[in-house]
Amino acid sequence: MGIWAKVKRFFRRIKRGGKLSFPIYCRLRGVKKPVRQGALAQSSAEDGLQIVHVPLKDYPHNVYVYSIPLNRILGYLDEETAKDLLAEFGEEFCVDGRIRAMLGGPPKYKYYGCAIRIYNTKNLMAGVEEFTHLHGE
Repeated sequence: MGIWAKVKRFFRRIKRGGKLSFPIYCRLRGVKKPVRQGALAQSSAEDGLQIVHVPLKDYPHNVYVYSIPLNRILGYLDEETAKDLLAEFGEEFCVDGRIRAMLGGPPKYKYYGCAIRIYNTKNLMAGVEEFTHLHGE
């Protein structure tokens, strides 16, 4: 992380009083994989999401964005947002989100993208037993 990113993060934290302000708006990363592009092509605004911390060996701050209706990972969060959420909720958290807008896509753009909202609630997964795709990617 560059010095300006650190300064920006520092002032953003001070402005919030050290707490995150919900909902958080951000864009997905890691969406270029073909399986994720297929899932994004089937997604639409206001689809329910789960924001799930799944630490990986080389990426301890890894946070996947999981589509509830499709049972698929759509992408992951940038490191700064992931660290902020980890500080707020702790290890292996799972919180709600929604797709704010679908971005890009053919014919004008090669890839689909996605803007999301992250909430500090855990209501959307009621009645769902597991994150099957998180363990099978």
